[in-house]
Amino acid sequence: MNQGYSTVLFQIDTTQSASKQTQIREFFVTAILNRSLMPGDALPSTRVLSEQLDVSRNTVILAYQALTDSGYIEPKDRSGFIVSPEAPVGQIPETLSQPADDQVKWTEKFVQKPSKLNIISKPLNWREYDFPFNYGQADSTLFSHSEWRDCARQALGIRDFGITAGDFGYNDDPLLVDYICSHSLPRRGIQVKPSQILVTMGAQNALFLLIQLLVSNDKKVVIEDPFYPDLRELLKRHTSHIRTLPVDDDGVIIDDDIIASADMVIVTPSHQCPTTATLSRDRRKNLLALAQKHDVLVVEDDYEFEMNFIEAPSPALKSMDDSGHVIYVGSFSKSLFPGLRLGYLVASEQLIEEARSLRHLMLRHPPGQTQRTAAYFMALGHYDAQIKRLRRHFSNRRKILHENLDQENLLEETGAHFGGTSFWINGPEWLDARTLAEKAAEQSILIEPGHHFFNAETPPKNYFRMAYSSIHEDKITHGFEKLVDCVKSLKP
Repeated sequence: MNQGYSTVLFQIDTTQSASKQTQIREFFVTAILNRSLMPGDALPSTRVLSEQLDVSRNTVILAYQALTDSGYIEPKDRSGFIVSPEAPVGQIPETLSQPADDQVKWTEKFVQKPSKLNIISKPLNWREYDFPFNYGQADSTLFSHSEWRDCARQALGIRDFGITAGDFGYNDDPLLVDYICSHSLPRRGIQVKPSQILVTMGAQNALFLLIQLLVSNDKKVVIEDPFYPDLRELLKRHTSHIRTLPVDDDGVIIDDDIIASADMVIVTPSHQCPTTATLSRDRRKNLLALAQKHDVLVVEDDYEFEMNFIEAPSPALKSMDDSGHVIYVGSFSKSLFPGLRLGYLVASEQLIEEARSLRHLMLRHPPGQTQRTAAYFMALGHYDAQIKRLRRHFSNRRKILHENLDQENLLEETGAHFGGTSFWINGPEWLDARTLAEKAAEQSILIEPGHHFFNAETPPKNYFRMAYSSIHEDKITHGFEKLVDCVKSLKP
């Protein structure tokens, strides 16, 4: 390296998803922030750096230009660059005080310990597994990246930036609310006004708001069994009066006396979590009649309504409600991607008003840029194209996995008759799905043990969930065969 230039000790990593230009920018930003490079230090010329990194000179020029635009470096003389005197270099305090041991008695400080909850743990590195049959993750190859990027760029444009970069306060993006009101909900047979919709940070945030507003220790809540464990654990922290109803092939089994004595019933009627069963029409009518007669609130979690590719889904419970007792929760996590964290709540204006105020205290509102980007993605037709693509691929994946399951006598499955993204598997009585999951992971296979979903102190061990939303069609059969070998190896 030429004298007078700061030494650059890094190489382009061709295995990274980040572009070469992005890697160059990230290196210099990190070096400046951690004081490896100081204001006034000279940077290698674009020619020297391009030769060292074995990249085109134009790549380095664009990276340097971006760093200049963001104030980290500035041009010097005719061809050189230095770290800008105004660069945000990290400040080192005069003294650093770090106790050798944490002396706080934390066990005496906590009023509750959520870390002890019986909830599902999802591995962050699931993409590294050869056969990811894990639930709730998105296949990035099926997503419209370029269209989403265009919508994000439009949302960041001058026309929209003043709105989306501001504080929405109690409000939501009107474009997104309009789409939900005029497109998403009518698909489920629901007709409401915009004032009856609240945008949330995913469906779980919507459910959290409802429980905070409507559940206390004197309230009686009825849930399904098996059931979504995260929500069950949240309920346990608000009331000790929780009763469960079993589930069969027609969804949750309605017990008139239990429903009549409840204050709230939480159900997943379209696609029961986790069994995938759909609540029959007769049971829906019975549940609604009981709710109206005994003034019971019904929370409908419709978390996967877009994933119908075999036959049309049943109308939402909310669409059959003419008394206002049904509270509807929707989500875009399965149809777009879970990291988006966008859901919505549909209920009477009085409840939405209180939920809006509570949301304001918690997080004010979901990010404006995210809401506007999603609104453009939907309004421009990209969302419908995305749904169509997902249905086509999921239909094929479901067919392959279903054929494999049908040929294997050891495992019995339940799958939503209209589609969905997973199967609920019942293994032999001697099978411990937790042990199976550990053994399968050693073979680079991911599944989800089912014990979390049951309410009993000693839940059945032989259930697990297999999803096909994030595994490629070509890998399903081989992955399933390897999983069956794991099951057989555990037989006593």
